[in-house]
Formats: sequence, C-alpha cells, structure tokens
Amino acid sequence: MRKMILTAAAILLAGITVASAEYPERPITITVGASAGGGADIQARILAERLTEKLGQQVLVENQPGAGSNIASQNLAKAAPDGYTINVAGAAIAINHTLYADPGFDSLKDFIPVAGWGTTPLIFVAHPSVEANTLQELADLSKANPGTLNYGNGIGFPNHMVMELFKLESGADIQFVPYPGMAPARTDVIGGQIEVTVDSIDSAAPFIETGQLKALAVTTPERLEKYPDIPTTAEAGYPNINKGAWYAIMAPAGTPKEIVDKLASAIADVQRDPVAVEKMQAGGSTPMISSSEEFAKWFADQVNTWANVINEAKLEKVQ
Repeated sequence: MRKMILTAAAILLAGITVASAEYPERPITITVGASAGGGADIQARILAERLTEKLGQQVLVENQPGAGSNIASQNLAKAAPDGYTINVAGAAIAINHTLYADPGFDSLKDFIPVAGWGTTPLIFVAHPSVEANTLQELADLSKANPGTLNYGNGIGFPNHMVMELFKLESGADIQFVPYPGMAPARTDVIGGQIEVTVDSIDSAAPFIETGQLKALAVTTPERLEKYPDIPTTAEAGYPNINKGAWYAIMAPAGTPKEIVDKLASAIADVQRDPVAVEKMQAGGSTPMISSSEEFAKWFADQVNTWANVINEAKLEKVQ
C-alpha cells in the first residue's frame, strides 16, 4: 500500500511538472476591473499584445468592471489556479482589502502577486483661485478656514488615499467629495465647484499648461524630468507622501510556482521591450520590473500601508 501511495504521488508530481513546463498550451485571459478605454484596460492590452508574442499563445483581455474593481478581483479569487486566468489590477486591490466591509476576497491570501507592471505619478492640483501655492500653504489655508475646502476623487482610488495620507501628515481640514472617477472630479476643480484634487500627472498636465489648474506637488522622490518646475511632496515637507498609482499582474492563489515564474519572466521581457515601454509611457505608466518574490513583499507592504491610513483616518467602510 505504501509503495502504491508513493508511486501515485510521484506520478502526480511528474504530471504537475510536465504541465507547468508545457505552459501555456491554450489561450490566456487577462481580466481587468475597469471598462474598455480606461487606464488599466490600456495597460492590459499593451501587455496582452506583447505576451502573445513572448508565450506563443493568444492572450485575450476581458473587461469585468464594477464595485471599484472588486468584481474582477472576486472572479480571480475563484478562478482555476492554472495560469490561464490572470488579472491586471490597480492599487484598489490593495486598498479595498481594508476599505470595504466585505470586498469578497482577501488580498493577502487569495492571490499570488506575479509581477509589478507600471507606476503612474500623482499630483496635487488646485483651482487657480485657491490662495495656496504649496502643500504647506494648502494645509495652513485649510486650518485657518476649517470646513471650507473640498477635494474630489473616486472612492478607494490611490488618489483618494494619498489625499487622506496628506491630511493625516499635515492636519489639513479638507472635506472629501466622492466622484465616480477622476475625470468628473478634475472637471469640477477646473470649474471651481471644488477646490482641490489629486490627479495623474499626464491627465492634469494639459490643464496646468493652460492655467486652468494650479500644480502644488508631485508624489515622486525626485522632480519629473518632463515637469522640472513642479516640486515633490518631499520638498514640500512630506517625504512619506511618495505614493503613486500602479498596476500589477495577479494570479489566483495556488498557481504553481513554475507557471508564476514563467509569467514573471515573460512580463519582465515585455517591460524591457522599447516598443512596449513607449506605449506604456504614452498611457502614463513607467515599468516597474521585479521578481515575483520581490513584488509579493512590495504588494503586502502596500496592503498594510493603506490599511493603516484607512484605520487612522477613520474612513467609513464601504458596504
């Protein structure tokens, strides 16, 4: 009996090894928790196009928008752990773990972080009439006029979290106005309906150049080469506010390491491809290349960082 069990185990192990070595044998689906044309969708399609070439199998993109990207995350958590369903996720997959009362998944248990994909700098912007030209002046203005300044963002967006982190760090008194996305929030800052927002740099830049928005600070460690006149949050006195938006590739928990490593290696090859990099940058992202192990540690830190901000800020849980 013992010999039979050992033989069966050896056969099963050999089968798994062969299956992993032959991966992929059929098309792969990349799910995205956003509608077609959004930032995550654009990045996913860049990845899908190049992965198709690298892996020799068709890589398809399937949009699964809804519930702040939670629907796509829930579906990924239930998907077969075989490498044929992966997800291009935004920072919400780390934030919603804590922000939602029941997101329908556990970010630290239900997924394997395969690789980082790209980062997008964020920028604090204000309506030109706001009497503040720096983050410190914005904090001082808000405290001198409590309850009068408002900022808008989508609930659970990294932009939302960055502003809440600024409020914690500075003691600023700025009220949150929820929006379904960044475009309408930006429009209302330009129109003067609200005073401030945190936007992506590429989306805000055209309106900064025309004077419709006032740039206060970017969330990068150093000034951006493309926008050298905009100070960093660190220069403004807030070195901890160095968080941007990001995209990553996730797989269901239980996906074999051989498959995860093969995916991570192929993704890194795409991130070094000049054509893909040019397309990524046109979509507002800079590659973040890492091993799956390195990215897993970074991802866990993101989950914990935003959990601390959400809890310290006493943000109301989304039901």
